[in-house]
Amino acid sequence: TQAGSLGVFFVVATYSPTLSDEIDIQAGDQVEILVEYDDGWCQGINLSRGHAKGVFPKHCVSSTAPNIGPSLLIDNSSNFNKNAMKRVSSMYI
Repeated sequence: TQAGSLGVFFVVATYSPTLSDEIDIQAGDQVEILVEYDDGWCQGINLSRGHAKGVFPKHCVSSTAPNIGPSLLIDNSSNFNKNAMKRVSSMYI
């Protein structure tokens, strides 16, 4: 882990990036969180996918190992609003 790191966390929900500063995280990946922002996003490094560095939603990670299985699949027919978790601007200019 890097100096100042908040620790290594387990990804429990997949997130696909929509802005250039976001990273792809998949259930079962391990990420090192470097910064936790007050808007519910984190900056970190995906230790499982080439050490890509970027931001991702905090609700996609847990400090405990996930139970990988069908229960982690998102039902797209539900009332879940993916647009509600989208960021409107990137950290990069």
